[in-house]
Amino acid sequence: MVYKISYVVQSGDHPGAIVNAVTPPQIGDRVQLGSEEFEVVEVFDLMPARGEFHFLHATCKRLSQDKRDGK
Repeated sequence: MVYKISYVVQSGDHPGAIVNAVTPPQIGDRVQLGSEEFEVVEVFDLMPARGEFHFLHATCKRLSQDKRDGK
């Protein structure tokens, strides 16, 4: 299964991305979009799966400096 994921950033100050992946995102996951790292806060289906493709939406928020540093 291929997951086509539409990542949208809450603040709106990042364009987000559409990414193909072999595993779906989960709430709390960290994702690299360009040179920045974000945390997934919401995931839902955009439409029913079709063949080998599953279409998902994931809302993300920018990681705080402490979380980026692993604190």
